[in-house]
Amino acid sequence: MSSPTGRNNLVVVRAGKTSLHPRWLAGAESRNWDLIVSLYDAEAVFDHGPDVRAVLRPGGKWDGLHAVLAEEGALDGYDYILLPDDDLDMTGQDIEAIFAAMRRHDLDVAQPALSWDSYFSHFSVLACPGFTLRYVNFVEIMAPCLRREVLEKILPEFAHTMSGFGLDYVWCRLSEDPRRRAAILDSIPIRHTRPIGRVLRGHMAKQGVGAKDEEQRLRACYGLTGRHRPLFYAAIDDQGRRIEGLGPLALRMAWAYMRIHRKLRMQEPPFGNIFKIIRRQLMLRPQLSQLRRVADSAGHE
Repeated sequence: MSSPTGRNNLVVVRAGKTSLHPRWLAGAESRNWDLIVSLYDAEAVFDHGPDVRAVLRPGGKWDGLHAVLAEEGALDGYDYILLPDDDLDMTGQDIEAIFAAMRRHDLDVAQPALSWDSYFSHFSVLACPGFTLRYVNFVEIMAPCLRREVLEKILPEFAHTMSGFGLDYVWCRLSEDPRRRAAILDSIPIRHTRPIGRVLRGHMAKQGVGAKDEEQRLRACYGLTGRHRPLFYAAIDDQGRRIEGLGPLALRMAWAYMRIHRKLRMQEPPFGNIFKIIRRQLMLRPQLSQLRRVADSAGHE
């Protein structure tokens, strides 16, 4: 079954009145992806033309996305779905490249790397020189691209979260063999233009909703314990060579970031973050077994 437009990729953005998504459409008339703009701000007005669907859905990012994606037939005909924040500065060509990388490397979930002048939550998702992609156990909620089958598995959880906390390490482990299924796409850096979560935190505070509580509910549903941190266990370098092992990657990544530390215009010094990468890579091991849902939305078996 094909999508209504014949395109086999979909982008859905939760957008406010300062959303950057019109930039994504510039020069992208022949794109291979459809765009749905899910507005959380009633004052947001955009003139997209007839080729873009816009709907008003107040709320957080993920419960708002659920309202759109859970509609009957919403995912029909699409192979991959990109769910970016509205403050990402990227082009239509970047989006095409993301979908192409998903197919070329047979990925289930991935995200573009962040440019060196981006606001970030995790230093290690900044574009790392010398790499095409790095396989990881943790794909951020900022701009995940998911294979449709994986999205269908995780989609019911969207209805119960505004923040999306915990999704980043759950959706990486929903395949029968999660290894080599999740990655950071270093060859496709995009810029995150605003501090992380500022708008959402204010909205959740007004609703009396706690992100940590949402994460705990999700963890209970999948029987998860312990802390989860981004760990890189394999990679493809910019010459097409495979690199295996947490230790070798720790050294390669640390050296790569050290070489460009003067170019890292960010909200905090890079050296502590580089040391953190080395420590985590050498001391921790990623959990890469398949996750299965063990409880319903109330946390009962």
